[in-house]
Formats: sequence, C-alpha cells, structure tokens
Amino acid sequence: MTSPGAKSRLGEQLGLMYKRWTLDCIVEIAHAVSLDFSNRPELYQRINDDTAAELTGLQGSWGFQANVPDTKIRQRLLKSIFGSSDGYSSANDGSEFKSFRLPVLAAAADFSENAQPTTFPSLRERVRNAIVPLKIHLTDLRGASLSQTERRIAHIFDVAQAILRDPDVAAVFGIVAAIDPAWPLESTDDQGTAQGAKLVENITTQLKGSASRGVISRETFVYLQRVADKGFQSIRIIVDEKIEEPKFDIDLLIIELYAWGCELGVVGGNRPQQMSAALQPQYQYPMPGPMARTPTIPSSPARAPMPPIQRTTPKPNVPTQRLPPTSGQVRPISGPGT
Repeated sequence: MTSPGAKSRLGEQLGLMYKRWTLDCIVEIAHAVSLDFSNRPELYQRINDDTAAELTGLQGSWGFQANVPDTKIRQRLLKSIFGSSDGYSSANDGSEFKSFRLPVLAAAADFSENAQPTTFPSLRERVRNAIVPLKIHLTDLRGASLSQTERRIAHIFDVAQAILRDPDVAAVFGIVAAIDPAWPLESTDDQGTAQGAKLVENITTQLKGSASRGVISRETFVYLQRVADKGFQSIRIIVDEKIEEPKFDIDLLIIELYAWGCELGVVGGNRPQQMSAALQPQYQYPMPGPMARTPTIPSSPARAPMPPIQRTTPKPNVPTQRLPPTSGQVRPISGPGT
C-alpha cells in the first residue's frame, strides 16, 4: 500500500495498461505463432527449450488460465476501463473513458492551434476544467479489481513479447537482425524498433488471420506505438500530478495531449472525414484477380419511348342558337351561311 507521503503510481499503472491495450495485437500475433509452432514443426527446429515451453503454454492455456486471457476475456477486462482498444477501433466508441477524453483533446488542440497569446490563459483554464471529469473517472478505478486486471494483462503481454523477441522465432519469419530488447513498449534503438515492426508485418502476412485487423504493415505498427506512448504519458501526468495547482506547468501536458489527439486523428489536420450514405458512390469496384473488370455505373431503368405529338387545326368555335319548339321539334340554327 502506498504511504501517505509517497507519490501515487496509479497514473503509471493505468498508463502501462493503456499501452498494452493499444498494442494488444502483440498478444494475438504471439498466439498465432504458438499455433504455427505445432502446425509447421520443421521450421522451429532451432527453438530453445524455454521458448518452446512458452509457445506450448500459450497455446494450451489460451483462455483457460487466469493469467492467459483470450481475446474475449481481455476485452471484458479492459473495455470497462478504456473502451475498445485504440489499436483496433475508432477513437470514440461512446465509452466513459473516451467520452471524457474527447473534450480534453479538443481543448488541448484549441490551445495548440491558437495564434493569439492573449487567449492563452483562458485556454489553459479550459484544459484544466476538461481534465477534471477524466481524472475523476480514472482515479475511481483504483482497487483490487484493477490490480488483478493489471497482473493478468501484464503477464500475457510479457510472454507474448518474449516469444516475438526470440531470435530463432524471428528467423522463422525472415528477421535475422537483432530486435531491441525493450521492444515494443520501451524501444530506444531505431534499428531494433524497425526490425520489430518488420517482424509484425511478416508474421501477419504469412499467418493469415493472426491479427484481428489483418495484415499490419510496419508503418501502421510504428503508428500504434506512437499512440500508445502519447496515451501513456498523458494518463500518467493527469493522474499522478497535481495539475489543479497554479504552479503546475500545464503546457508540457498540453503538448502530450495534442500529440495524442493528432495521432488518433480526432484533432489537428488528420481528422478523418466520414462520408454520409447519401454521398457514397454507387460504383462497382473492380474485383481482384482474374475476375477483375472495369468499374461500371448502374444505369437508370429503361423508359418506353414517348408517342409522337399529333398536331391538329382547331375548329372555329361557332355558337349554336336554339329556337322555341315548333310542332314538337327542336331545330338548331347555325351561324350565317348555313
């Protein structure tokens, strides 16, 4: 238990949990490798005993042990805290965490994109006010349940990253250069980071269905790492620092928040524009492979040809006069000349 004078580590705890949740594809990829370990044994002849035991344990205990939660269990554990993983879903899914986060990111963007120094004090105060609901939501998560969830997620993530960093496992998928030992959570070596991202791309390409989002390119994975890191820094500062005090330099936090929002695409110039259904093009896009064909636009239903217009000369409108009846007969009288 934290002593009264000690600095709280709840923010760092939550930040690391967010980091692992954003990079959850690491766990999915490691599980796919554990299945491949049995499916193609001839490729894993050089795997050492410790890594072989980790692969076998991950495959056999997947979803059956508390410290090896499968995909559905991890979603149950973490969606109540952070909503859907930012590594898989949109930036705002209506969860409490993302609903409280969005105004914070918007306030940080308004401060960062504003060019009028006279408005800086009011914009800083807006950021402070927007952070309050998010901080309350995060601090209320403290307790035994959160600690157990952290242990379970940390265990399976550590197993997964150890498997992928193994040089013999990486060699199966064409990676012979060393991967940074701190990858993917804390990576300081650019070359080692690049090799790790390339490994992710190679595995998701060779083992179809190894990740819920399909093939993950090296650029996409590096992007996910940036999202995870900026989220970690923002959450850690918000929860562990006394941002409500006037002497706290909130500008450093705003920089992290703005970068986080830009990476997510919810603020800045990278915001995705959703096209309404009414504006969706109705083209038939070409199919890949031998069935490819030229895009066509559906034509309107055929209409029957209109009949030709017949023009006739109008007859003169000659009034008809009637005389009083004579001998029971009525005789019409036309105009003059009849």
